[in-house]
Amino acid sequence: MRNAYRSSIAGAGFALLAALSNGTVGVFSRSAFNNGLDHTAVAFWRCGIALWLVSIAILLRSGGLARLVSAFKGSWKIAVCSALGIFTLYHFETQAFAYAPIPLVAILVFAGGLGAIALDILILRERISTRKAFAMIMVFLGGYFLIAGDGLTTGSTMGVSLALVAGLGYASFIFSWKFFKLRSSLETFWWFLAYGFVMLAVPYVWSGAPIPSANALPSLLSLGIIPSLCGFYCTILALQHIEAYKTQVIESSEPFFSALLAALFFGEWLTGPGMLAAATIVVGAFITSIPERAVSMQVRSVGERE
Repeated sequence: MRNAYRSSIAGAGFALLAALSNGTVGVFSRSAFNNGLDHTAVAFWRCGIALWLVSIAILLRSGGLARLVSAFKGSWKIAVCSALGIFTLYHFETQAFAYAPIPLVAILVFAGGLGAIALDILILRERISTRKAFAMIMVFLGGYFLIAGDGLTTGSTMGVSLALVAGLGYASFIFSWKFFKLRSSLETFWWFLAYGFVMLAVPYVWSGAPIPSANALPSLLSLGIIPSLCGFYCTILALQHIEAYKTQVIESSEPFFSALLAALFFGEWLTGPGMLAAATIVVGAFITSIPERAVSMQVRSVGERE
C-alpha cells in the first residue's frame, strides 16, 4: 500500500514537472520566430539539441553505447511513439504559435488530445474513481468552452486546428507508450528522439534548411534542454508510475504555466471566459494528481472495525 502510494506521488510529481517544462515552449518558440526562424527550423533544432545532450550522457556512462545498440531491437514501437509525440506535436504545435496566442495554443493542445483518454480506459483497462471521472469532465468542459469562446475570437481557424492536431498526437503518444509497455530508460529515450529528429528533418530540408543565427541560439538551447529533454523524459518517467489517462490530465495544467510566461514576456492574455475555462482545466488536473490514499485508508479502517 505504502509503495503504491509513493509511486503515485512520484508519478504525479513527474507529470507536473513535465507540465512546467512544456509550459516554456510557446515563449521560447516565439522568441526564435522573432530571430528569423520558421516553425520547421525551431522544431528540428530543439529536437536535435535534446538528442545531442542525451547522446553525451549515454556515451559518458559505462557500457552506454552497448545498451543503446541493444535497445534498437524492436524499436519500431518507439518509432510509432516518436511519430506521434515528436513529429506531430513539434511540427504542428510550433506552427500553431504563429497563428494564435501562446496560452490558447497551450490549452488547445491538451483539449484536443483528451479524447485519447477513452482509449486508455477502454483498451488499457485503466480504472477510474468517481472523483477522477468528475475531474476529467471538468477538463473536457474547460476545453470545450475554450474552443467555443477564445478559440474562435482570439485565434484563427488555422491556429486552432494546428493546436488540436498537435494535442491529438501528444495524447496518442502517451497512450501508445503505455500500450507498448516501453521502458523509461535513457537509451529508449535516445531512440525516441532520434526517430523524431529524422522525421523533422524532412520538412526542415523542404523549407530550405535555414541556419539559425547567433541571436536565435539561446532560445533553441532553452527549447532543447527544458521542454524537449526535461519535459519528455519526465513524461515517460510519469508513465512508469501512474496510468496514462492520469498523466494526460495532470499535464493539462501546462496552460497555467504557459499563460503565466506569455503574459510576463509578451503581454498575451486570455479573455475572461477563456481564463475561467483554463482555471477549470487546471483544477481538474489538480484533483487527478491527488492520490487516493485517504479513501483507501478509510475503507480499510471500516473493514477492521467490522
